[in-house]
Amino acid sequence: MRRALLAFAFAALVLPATAAAHSRTATVAIDYRLHLEPAALPGVQLRILDGDRDLELKVARGSTVVVHGYLHERMIRFGPAGVWVNASSPTAQSDRLVTASSGWVKVRSGESYAWHDHRLAPPPTATGVNAFPLTVDGKNRTVMVSFTRVAQPALWPWLAAAAVFAAGVAVVVRRRLHVAATTISLALAGGIAAVLASIAFALRDQTAGGSGWLQIALTVVVAVLLGAVLIRSSHRRRVHAAGVVGAVAAAGTLSFLPVFWHSVVISALPGTLARLVCGLALVCGATAAALSFLPDFDEPAAR
Repeated sequence: MRRALLAFAFAALVLPATAAAHSRTATVAIDYRLHLEPAALPGVQLRILDGDRDLELKVARGSTVVVHGYLHERMIRFGPAGVWVNASSPTAQSDRLVTASSGWVKVRSGESYAWHDHRLAPPPTATGVNAFPLTVDGKNRTVMVSFTRVAQPALWPWLAAAAVFAAGVAVVVRRRLHVAATTISLALAGGIAAVLASIAFALRDQTAGGSGWLQIALTVVVAVLLGAVLIRSSHRRRVHAAGVVGAVAAAGTLSFLPVFWHSVVISALPGTLARLVCGLALVCGATAAALSFLPDFDEPAAR
């Protein structure tokens, strides 16, 4: 039974990892804040998507807007016919917006478009400013992007909380105080926290203006499957299933660890709450996985 559960856990971990391997890895935390000035122009709205250097422009119907590149060349054109990228633009080539070598290439219908722009990369100094020159209905405009570095969060309160938690679990194990119920409860807490964390980060994974719906769907599928195994298992096997749930929750949270040493968390949850959820998923999940291997829960030898 334990081997089957471990195989299921491996499959649960591989499924999201395989999907992530075919897409950009989301940024979960950064050390700076970005500000647009102005954030809107007559007929144009601008927005920075997450912390991964994506900029979105939304143009009013009937307006024509041209975004210029590093060399002030015409790079992106918004108009009634859609959004077009100049394949001859060195900036467009550097940002890999098109694969063609020359001419204007239509990349989207409608009035909005988001793209990965290296001018949203932070400067080496504590503060800095980059410029986005635009032409809006024939008038030259400039949008400034400012960067402000934020002090890194303190790590010791989280480590202290984890130490207190570990001491409490040690007391439970030493005194044999409802170890099975504790293991299952920790697995449920870690699993729920991992699901919340994954969905919260996916909702802010807004490359090209969308959310990480594939990650959300896979998270829900894995959670439902693991929950079904946990509910349908007998008492002894339920503890083993709880260990699997905990292992998956902890392993799935490892990619979110940067939230503990970077200041600005890219999540639908506030920064402190996002860190708390990630900490619960990691600590509760790992503890449940470890407790499930106690000799108390070994299956009786077959006769």
